[in-house]
Amino acid sequence: MGNAIGRDGKRAGAGCRDAALAYLSRGWSVIPVEAHGKRPLVAWLEFQHRLAAPEEADRWFQRWPDANVAIVTGALSGLVVLDVDPGHGGGTSLARLEVEHGPLARTVEAVTGGGGRHFYFAHPGGTVANRIGLAPGIDLRGDGGCVVAPPSVHASGRPYAWAPAHGPDEAPLAPMPRWILGGGHDSGEARGHTLAHWRELTRRGVDEGARNATLASLAGHLLWHGVDPDVAVELLHAWNRVRCRPPLDDEEVLRCVESIARTHGRGRGAGGGEGR
Repeated sequence: MGNAIGRDGKRAGAGCRDAALAYLSRGWSVIPVEAHGKRPLVAWLEFQHRLAAPEEADRWFQRWPDANVAIVTGALSGLVVLDVDPGHGGGTSLARLEVEHGPLARTVEAVTGGGGRHFYFAHPGGTVANRIGLAPGIDLRGDGGCVVAPPSVHASGRPYAWAPAHGPDEAPLAPMPRWILGGGHDSGEARGHTLAHWRELTRRGVDEGARNATLASLAGHLLWHGVDPDVAVELLHAWNRVRCRPPLDDEEVLRCVESIARTHGRGRGAGGGEGR
């Protein structure tokens, strides 16, 4: 792709539209998100299952010329992203994890406008659930997730940028470290969270930017433990209205649970899951 995706995210006359088209040419699913923010500007469930046509992406950025661009993580794009937020202890957590498990392999890496780091890894297959709080300040964006990508502009006014020598044209996409999912992954909810984690998550709720990923994670947790999908929808409607800041639309909650239920059903049918 040559220099279609600039290292520092500041390509004159190009911006997020050209970046979105370049990501699509790599097979990475993209969506537009609000300028200087993270809120999707389109209903994006379908783009977890299909790539936008280049003409669709072009229309998005004609309609919202100042929009940021986000990459949809998961099996479709072949990506999982480790999201490290130093402001919440992510740098310290990552250093500790690297001492325990060894340094992260060289891979595609972005520096966020907020000073965080996004490490892009190859999706290992199956289903990789989003995980909020993999460690303090570290989240995992997998199936049903997304990350804001260069050359988007953060609320601080600073751009997202590819780390030097770690852009998509410069670094290999490394395999996902197995320790990220506690030594492996399965076709349903990723294991590893304690009961205390789920209790705290349901009590605490989440802010804008983490709502979809957290909703997907909770849906997977409920379905993995045998809760009927219709019951899960009603429970998550209630949780969303009380604990999400601000709440998602009811339709978004329904679409999320339906998507996770389909994925969960495929995993069970393939024999990839384990007994409860």
